[in-house]
Amino acid sequence: MLRFLALPQRFVVLPGSQEALPPSLENVVEGIWQAKRRCRGSHLFNGTLFSVCELSDGTVTGRFVEYRRFVAQVQRPELFLELQVRPLAVTGLLQNADGIFFGLRNSEMAQQPSCWELIPAGGIDDSRLMDGRIEPQEQILAELEEEVGIDRALVEPPRLVAFCEEPEHHVFDLVWELKTSLENKDITTAHGKLGDSEHVDVRCVCWKDLDEFLVDSRRAVAAGVRELIAHTAPQKKRM
Repeated sequence: MLRFLALPQRFVVLPGSQEALPPSLENVVEGIWQAKRRCRGSHLFNGTLFSVCELSDGTVTGRFVEYRRFVAQVQRPELFLELQVRPLAVTGLLQNADGIFFGLRNSEMAQQPSCWELIPAGGIDDSRLMDGRIEPQEQILAELEEEVGIDRALVEPPRLVAFCEEPEHHVFDLVWELKTSLENKDITTAHGKLGDSEHVDVRCVCWKDLDEFLVDSRRAVAAGVRELIAHTAPQKKRM
């Protein structure tokens, strides 16, 4: 169950690199990572992600850690006591006059494969680091271009509408409203031109059909999506 928090105002990166793991723990993490790579192949690579260390007075403070540590923590939740990875992610509510867009995750993805999720979405890597701070708005716009194939100039300026925590996996999420005047076919065509993509399908769900889409037992929906929709777009759901 999601826990909704006050919208943050600042994002600060702690100086210095992540601490090395004790050899025994490093061996466990690397073993899990290599096993995942054998299963997922080229779709899995070790980058960085921003991990939250502290929330205080509207400020999110954290540091960058290796992605493989989070993969190990998800695979074996008890490792959180030692790894303490709390990723900060971004999620977009991409919408036009017809409805809201979802993407079907590739079956080879490490996290929530073959699930429908709100798009665009992703973690914050160290390419968003500027003068000791991160700019999450830049990350959501980059994800829009990389995952959906839409230029940032074709959406209104992103509006932060929610900040929440998914306690089971210790993930924090910044949720941005992304409005566009593009028609459905323009968005699906743009996505189709990407070729190898994180999502094998992109679909616009009309507001009036949204409840049915979310509760259909034949369709796997990513964790937290239903709660996010209920929190951010309750009136539109009833249109």
